[in-house]
Parts: sequence; structure tokens; C-alpha cells
Amino acid sequence: MENIVVSPCSDPEMTPEEAVAAYARLGYRKFEVFTGWGPTKRVNAFDMERDPAYYLELGRCCGMRFTSAHLPPVKDDLDLARAVQTARFAQAIGAGIVIFKATSRPNYIKAAGPFLDAIQGLGITPVLQNHAGAPLSTLDDYREVLAGIRDPRMKTLLEVGQFHSVGTSWQEGYDLLGDSVALVHIKDQIGRQSVPFGKGEIDLPGLFRHMRSVGYTGDFVVEMEVADRENTLQYLAEARDYLQKYCLEGS
Repeated sequence: MENIVVSPCSDPEMTPEEAVAAYARLGYRKFEVFTGWGPTKRVNAFDMERDPAYYLELGRCCGMRFTSAHLPPVKDDLDLARAVQTARFAQAIGAGIVIFKATSRPNYIKAAGPFLDAIQGLGITPVLQNHAGAPLSTLDDYREVLAGIRDPRMKTLLEVGQFHSVGTSWQEGYDLLGDSVALVHIKDQIGRQSVPFGKGEIDLPGLFRHMRSVGYTGDFVVEMEVADRENTLQYLAEARDYLQKYCLEGS
């Protein structure tokens, strides 16, 4: 299970400390980080004003590594300071991938080059993420932004659940993104609703077979945003068993 990561989007009311400890007890060893600023930050976001050493110690105590991190979106003023500072914070806690965001497709295109230049040498990989209802949502959105950026340093995130939410299969997503995929987010869903793995409409076994066939060696980030949130930890535990079967055994 070395390439399986868990996302705190699954339990948005947990603090980072609670989430890291709870997921570690389920057997997860890699964790995707949300970051936040001031009054807008998520409950489970890491505190950007805190010494990264605090989170490194939290991870050490729980046997958890932090492998990817969400950046604050670049706004119309194209001020990159927070995104760059967060990328440096991510690097300091050991995350090798950062998820680059912007509030519009033009902002993605205008800000990408300067951002890539600013983080050059940090040893981290930036990726673009699609999300239903966001500026980067559909295949056409991706085409527009990738064509505008035109920089091989910017990689992509294959967001399986969010593609499904807009009526696009992971196969179609991969066909467009191809070798630029550096991270994969996985859910099972019925329509737009997240459900326990193996209970929905998404062909996750097919996804794993395909990603193995193309030589993908990156991480798969588990997301669980079910309607019955009180059962989230149970479903995350079951997801590990499901992934053990289909991810490691090659079924």
C-alpha cells in the first residue's frame, strides 16, 4: 500500500491532529494536506503560521508522511506570494506534489509561468486539478488551460470523482492528460454522490489496471465524502481492504 494516500476531505470537521491520528490507526501512512490562511481556512487545514517542524513531529509520532498539498488559489491580482509560501511550506513538511489553483482559467494561464519560475529548484511537482463547478472542470477547460500554459513543468492530477461528476470517465480524462498525470485522486460515486468503494459506478479496478499498464508509479489519493459521514472511518478502513485487492494484487 505504499502508493495509497488518504485525504482529510473525508472528515472536514476533524482538526489536522485528529485526522492524522485517526487515519494512522486505520493503517494509512501517507496524507494529503489542506492549507489555509486566516479566517477562511478549513478546520482540517494545516496552520501556515506554524513551524513546519510541528507537523513533521506529528507525522513522526503517528507514522504518517505528508506527500501532497493544496495551494491557495491565485486571484485576479495575480499575487503569487501565498501560493509560493505555501509551496515552500509543503516542501518543508516533505510533500513532493503541490496542487496549483486559480480563481479563473485566465488566471491559471497568466500565473502558471511565474509560479513555476518561483518554485524552480524546490524539488516539488505542481499539478492542475479539475473540480466540478470550478474554473477547471471539464475536458474543454483542461484543454484551454494546458494550451495556454504550454509548459512541461506543469503536470496534472487525474481527478476521477470530479470527472465523473461532470459526466466524464477517467478513461477520457487520461486520454487527454496522458503522461502529464503525476497524481490520481480516487472515489467511487453514484452520480455526484460519493459512496463506499466498490458500491458505485466508477470502474476503479479498470483504472488501476490501466495505470499499471502505462507505467504510472505515483500515488492514489483516497477521498470519501459520503452522505452518512458518521460511517466515514469504517468506509476508509474498508477502502484499504478494497485497494489491497485491486491495487496490489493486480486483479
